[in-house]
Amino acid sequence: MPTMTGGQALVAALKAEGIEVIFGLPGVQIMHIFDALYNEPEISLITTRHEQTTTFMADGYARISGKVPAALVVPGPGVLNAGAGLATAYANSSPILLVSGQVPSTDIGRDVGALHDVHDQLDIVRTMTKWSGRVLRVEEIPEAVHEAVRHLKTGRPRPVEVEIPPDVLASTADVTMAEAEEYPRAAASQPDVTRAAELLAAAVRPLILAGGGVLRSGASQEVTALAEALNAVVITSAAGKGAIDERHPLSAGVSSFGWGTGGDLLPRADLILAVGTRLAPPQQEVAGQVVINLNADASEIGKTRPVDLGIEADAQRALGQLASALRGKETKGEWGPADAGGARQASERRMRAAAGTQLGFMQGLRAAVPEETIIVSGVTTMAQWTGPAFPIPGPGRYVVHGYMGTLGYGFPTSLGAKVAAPDRPVVALSGDGGFLYGATELATAVQFGINTVTVVFRDNAFGSPKYDQQDRFEGRIVGTEFRNPDFVALAEAFGARGVRVGGLDEAPAAVAAAIAKNDGPTVIEVPTETIAPPYGLTPPGDA
Repeated sequence: MPTMTGGQALVAALKAEGIEVIFGLPGVQIMHIFDALYNEPEISLITTRHEQTTTFMADGYARISGKVPAALVVPGPGVLNAGAGLATAYANSSPILLVSGQVPSTDIGRDVGALHDVHDQLDIVRTMTKWSGRVLRVEEIPEAVHEAVRHLKTGRPRPVEVEIPPDVLASTADVTMAEAEEYPRAAASQPDVTRAAELLAAAVRPLILAGGGVLRSGASQEVTALAEALNAVVITSAAGKGAIDERHPLSAGVSSFGWGTGGDLLPRADLILAVGTRLAPPQQEVAGQVVINLNADASEIGKTRPVDLGIEADAQRALGQLASALRGKETKGEWGPADAGGARQASERRMRAAAGTQLGFMQGLRAAVPEETIIVSGVTTMAQWTGPAFPIPGPGRYVVHGYMGTLGYGFPTSLGAKVAAPDRPVVALSGDGGFLYGATELATAVQFGINTVTVVFRDNAFGSPKYDQQDRFEGRIVGTEFRNPDFVALAEAFGARGVRVGGLDEAPAAVAAAIAKNDGPTVIEVPTETIAPPYGLTPPGDA
């Protein structure tokens, strides 16, 4: 039972739980943690230039690596700044651990003006976490970290938080480490498996709707195998993009913002197996259509539309159970490659008719980058088209902000993705407005050799709001246009490479060249007009 400071106990507990990377920003209340990291070579510390980026980077790292990272910030403004990334990770079921400081334990709840005090910080954090806790004794630190990680690795993965006052981090005590555990995946009940298998086998036009939960569970192979066994077509949500290789004959791509194949295929299905999704936005109800919802989070089942069978279980485990139950059964599925392929072709014709510029760029970029490239979709009008228009060849190649729609998300999240996969190309698609939220992290990228490629679409405006003013407000432009820096000079000032191209048609080749060089972070400035986002256009009839 070694004697440790609270800071040493925390670092030892993180190491014991298998946490290998911390994204942090120092401050007086957490310096004993930084000091403990001095002699811990097995945990990498990446210091950011803004607390918001600690959680964005942790999110990108978690989603690509499948491992749990930590973010580390001071209390008060540090936690509040980190909140944007924390909320985004919460929306996307991303398993990150936020470690935050606190005011001295004697000042908690007294509102006496202690540095960085927010009364009560836990009340704020609870709205963006699955679990959060405060530690007031050194001896309790390992068990608190263990409990936090247990919540991350069981059920639906969402962020967790542990906060520790500075006096506890500075104090010493005899500490016993908690042992890391392996947690079994939650299985579906046998009656649910039996009933689901009966319904699936009887379906003539079965459709699998795969959400982000498929990716979090690592269930892509199971989804693909089940689709093949049933002759089912597969549509993914934007969050589930990559759950099946979109080149697979049974893949019908993504249903996103009314675009894609959902409008064609969902109403025709006689059975929908929705996996790892809450079925949001609510799908149109069709008379006689059977809906099975498989979700690790029971609260999501039936939330947006009635379901005939709800199954609370881990996606990978339950899909394996379904495959076993269907083995040897006669299935009646009649859908196949012609249905999925026809729907994809019709979707492409609609996009070409209404958004040819956007589709052309996506097709050019897809052809230019290697298959293993990770695309991080920022909150910009062009990036929103990646959902329906940029095919992804399987899991671990696409990261999106989800329903939180967090402006400023793309570039810093791509840094975390690159830390998780240093040998793979990572391309962030960002608008000029969003990129400037975190442009200072170019310093972090250069310092730590995080060689991402960031495409900045420069229309000198917050593009979606400006398009909204043009479309719904008779062109009254107010508050949506701004003055930009020279992005090439900005990148070079940080020691990164800056590239400017003449327009969208030149951008894919520039991305390919930057990936080939791979000798530093690169920013590619692409001038554009204000472009319609997918939710700003109504898909035309089949063209």
